[in-house]
Amino acid sequence: MSMVILLKYIAKNINFGYNMQCGENGGARMNMSYVSPFDVRQVMQENDFEIFHRLDRASGSIEPHSHDFFEIFFPRTEGIEYAVEGQRYRLSPGMVVMVPPGETHFTRVSVPGLEVERFILWLDTGFVESLTAMLPRLRNLMKDGLKGRHLIVPDAETYELMIELLFSLLHEKKLNDVDSASLSRLVVAQLLIHMSRVLSSVPGAMNERTGQRYRDVMQVYDYISAHLKEPMTVTSLAEMFFFDKNTLTRKFKHVTGMTPGECIRRKRLDAAYAMITRGAGMAETCRECGFADYSAFYRAFRNAYGVSPSECEKSINNEQ
Repeated sequence: MSMVILLKYIAKNINFGYNMQCGENGGARMNMSYVSPFDVRQVMQENDFEIFHRLDRASGSIEPHSHDFFEIFFPRTEGIEYAVEGQRYRLSPGMVVMVPPGETHFTRVSVPGLEVERFILWLDTGFVESLTAMLPRLRNLMKDGLKGRHLIVPDAETYELMIELLFSLLHEKKLNDVDSASLSRLVVAQLLIHMSRVLSSVPGAMNERTGQRYRDVMQVYDYISAHLKEPMTVTSLAEMFFFDKNTLTRKFKHVTGMTPGECIRRKRLDAAYAMITRGAGMAETCRECGFADYSAFYRAFRNAYGVSPSECEKSINNEQ
């Protein structure tokens, strides 16, 4: 039986009524026992995937960051803004945001104290590769097709099916019996297939970008991302792109959530962390990521991650 046929069979036979009711509009209504508290943690603690269902009045603000796994974000209420690589989206229920590994992103709540509901799904890259081994179109999408395509807007029926799949994952997470891991893999694969269908049906750049009015800022952002090895300051960037220094800082922070200086530092540190995980030496990492010397690299890395570069390397080697 092929993977796709198996997934269709399971979709017809899984009981998605796990403590759910249908609302007046036919949509899934939450089970409060699945809701997890607000947490600023951005490191996976499970091997394959983690799922969170959150409903809170927290600030909802996560500082700009990146990580080495996929993040899929499902808003269930208005009032959430999501920024990825300088593109900012004002989200509504029915939208989905997908962030590939290594891309800087953050969330904001438009009204302080507003109660917001959302689902967050984290997927390990190796786990995704194993799921897509028998699904060529999905494999190509996850590997190359997401660049610049973060926003996914399925039709209402598909979106509600996705939410039901998320509730199924939450149920298996809570149940955690001998079959939960296998069933969860199949449910995640089905969810990704639905997302692949939506993306494949919309040609070209289907994102609603922040807008062309911020294209000048995005040029600066793209330049920083592509030239981490080279010396850069806010002053030099302002001169290069014909900005007043203060204007650049103000506009850049509005669009990306960071000042240009913070962006340079964040991008260099993320690149350094990625190189260390791939086994690169400290001297090479320091040089390729644009740090003036090892002491500057050491201080910045320890301040950001709480451990020294060598301690990080040792921890990664112990996990392998």
